[in-house]
Amino acid sequence: MLLNRNGFTLIELMVVVVTIGILAAIVVPKFARAHTSATIAAAGEDILAMTQALENHNTNNGYWPAETAAGVSPPEVISRFKGESPFGKLCPIGSVYDYDNKSVNGTNTISIAIQPSAASPATSIVDAQSLDAFLDDGVLNSGRFQSSGNGYSYRVSP
Repeated sequence: MLLNRNGFTLIELMVVVVTIGILAAIVVPKFARAHTSATIAAAGEDILAMTQALENHNTNNGYWPAETAAGVSPPEVISRFKGESPFGKLCPIGSVYDYDNKSVNGTNTISIAIQPSAASPATSIVDAQSLDAFLDDGVLNSGRFQSSGNGYSYRVSP
């Protein structure tokens, strides 16, 4: 007598489920790391674009733009961006961009800070260290990118 078999056995189904689980355990962490790397690179590219716009303005005009509020682009550099000014958007790793033009002992210190706001939470230390490695020396207490106050700051000039 021949049996008509119209389905899968429990063992066959379990083998498929376990195989899918193993593949997911391998693939999902790689996608998570890729996403993190992409956000670090996006934040780094924003900071480098802002730095270039500010340096170009200073070279062409002989002065740095006046300081603006967090999330506000200096009007003098808006035209130097191909699309939207990065100053006006949230940092991909958390916080907002803030252009600072401060005078310390008669010397202007130009920097781009990333600081937490009501609209965007603080950048994690892990993301900040990764951004520091992308932009600078990978150490948050030395180089051009350092921790400052409740955020982080990238020094553009002196």
